[in-house]
Amino acid sequence: MSPVQGKLNKRDELRLLVNSRHPVITIETTEEERVEQLLFQIGTELDVPVYTWSVTKGLARFHGEPLYHTDDPSQALANISIINGDAIFLLKDFARYCENDKICRRLRELGENFRTARRSIVITGANMVLPPDLEGDAVPFVLGLPELEELFSGVRQTLADLNRDNHVPISLDPMSMQQAAQALAGLTKEEALRTLRLCVLSRGKADPAVIEDLLEAKRNILRGEGLLETVRRDSSFSDVAGLARLKDWLGKRKSALTAEGIKFGLVPPKGILITGVQGCGKSLAAKAVAGEWGFELARLDAGALYDKYVGESEKKLRKGLELAQKMAPVVLWIDEIEKAFASASSGGDADAGLSQRLLATLLTWMQDRESGVFLTATSNNISALPPEMLRKGRFDEIFFVDLPKAKVREALFALHLKKRGRDSVEFDLVKLAASSEGFSGAEIEQSIISGLYSAFALKKPLSTEILLAELLATQPLSVTRAEDVAAIREWARTRAVPAD
Repeated sequence: MSPVQGKLNKRDELRLLVNSRHPVITIETTEEERVEQLLFQIGTELDVPVYTWSVTKGLARFHGEPLYHTDDPSQALANISIINGDAIFLLKDFARYCENDKICRRLRELGENFRTARRSIVITGANMVLPPDLEGDAVPFVLGLPELEELFSGVRQTLADLNRDNHVPISLDPMSMQQAAQALAGLTKEEALRTLRLCVLSRGKADPAVIEDLLEAKRNILRGEGLLETVRRDSSFSDVAGLARLKDWLGKRKSALTAEGIKFGLVPPKGILITGVQGCGKSLAAKAVAGEWGFELARLDAGALYDKYVGESEKKLRKGLELAQKMAPVVLWIDEIEKAFASASSGGDADAGLSQRLLATLLTWMQDRESGVFLTATSNNISALPPEMLRKGRFDEIFFVDLPKAKVREALFALHLKKRGRDSVEFDLVKLAASSEGFSGAEIEQSIISGLYSAFALKKPLSTEILLAELLATQPLSVTRAEDVAAIREWARTRAVPAD
């Protein structure tokens, strides 16, 4: 982590590192152009020249001609050593050459001399690994994803360019441009502007409808990365039967997101953990929060975190959490969270401590994160989670979702029949609810699906009798796994709040 924290923007943070006379600054990123622009802005503000180097072009002053024979890394460092005065040197992909003993030694000597002047060497690369000898002289700078302000500026400029060069009509006001920038949050700057150009040119115009195109394009990009997946907000609490206490709790916390609530002093909620019997609507409830609040919904795939290389899993998790923060306001959904962190509760010996390191990364983020990300986690086996995750303050509340009672089962039958184009008035919901004692919401839905197959095979309309026959032929989880269900209920009796 960079030693510079707080509310400084990235340009101010990097300028502070240069002004503090850090001789070597490393930036792990693929966004070379963005780094160049930041350094050029800093150089202009400080009246310090900026030089860039690459193995194909050599060493050159920014927008200037390269010096002769400086494409060789060793020769480039030799030239840097004779350039007098304050300066910033951007060396692209230079870390790979530092394995050479001579280059490593020369870079260290340059660093020692640079401590007495405002001279910094900035090394960039997609994967930053420095020799141990250099690590003590280098300070890492986390470029991160672009802030909303930077994206808004890029959106405005890109739309102006499209209008001028391609004669694309633009009908987005500043508020709509801000929404477009928000829709692109979570992408790198180049990805975001490339996506904007693609969506606008595909439509042949830039109107408010392009914002949904941007969101869909972003979903596809993030889905391809396989870590954080944005999910369509196709559920709200109108799609959830029961869970009255959970709904009431979330309804009250929504007030903290309004201007009146903030003025009143309400603290924005951080998140909830939903546990309970399988198939009782935990994941649906988690998704419904986003639909009810009008937030983006992003799912963190816990299984995709694990990587065979040391340090890569933690890096993936940090990247996913950073993505979520940039997408704020967002509901971050971690389904079956115990799959990623269960081993941490047993000391982490099963995976050489990896789950413990992942847990530490997540807990630190949960403690220090800014508002705007509401974490909704679900768990089928909460006893497998480490106690550090369950203590007060990590989640605002832990809710337990039990098997639905009779009235809720009636509502579930009505809800699922309506989804399949049937009028629930034509069915005896009371009798169906009575015959489905011990059934989960998922099992009730499956009985209707099976009933439709049976009705179609019999060439009859779906009826109460057909559904009763399907229920009679089904052994619910509460019977086949009675001991497990009893254990979950016993755990929740004194440790969680009933969701219904």
